[in-house]
Amino acid sequence: IGDFVGYILFGLQLFLHKYVYCIFSTGQVSAVTFQQSPPQLVAEKSEVQINCSHNDGNLPVMLWYQHMKENQSMTLTGYGYQNTRQTFEGQFEKQFKLTRGSATTGTLTIPSAELSHSAVYFCAASTQ
Repeated sequence: IGDFVGYILFGLQLFLHKYVYCIFSTGQVSAVTFQQSPPQLVAEKSEVQINCSHNDGNLPVMLWYQHMKENQSMTLTGYGYQNTRQTFEGQFEKQFKLTRGSATTGTLTIPSAELSHSAVYFCAASTQ
């Protein structure tokens, strides 16, 4: 199937050769509807943008999680409010960029995708 670096299917990660495939989740929690970007297959070193939106302006904090195949839990990558500096966890500040378009929209950007970024990414919202 050509040169592929990796892909994820239902949270299972398979490595092949020169591309990174990410699946993003869309769901509904407590009557709050979230929308995220569809799955993407990207070349290494390319920029990846994962958009997220929800429909509850009373949830001003947007959080981003990464779930990798080898982990049973999700890892918080970063979070923040609109119009403030976003907060990152550990090494993610050097690898990712978080932006907020409004109280209900945000984007996680991977400026230069690497094989190690192959994962399922989730956004969430909170009051604090």
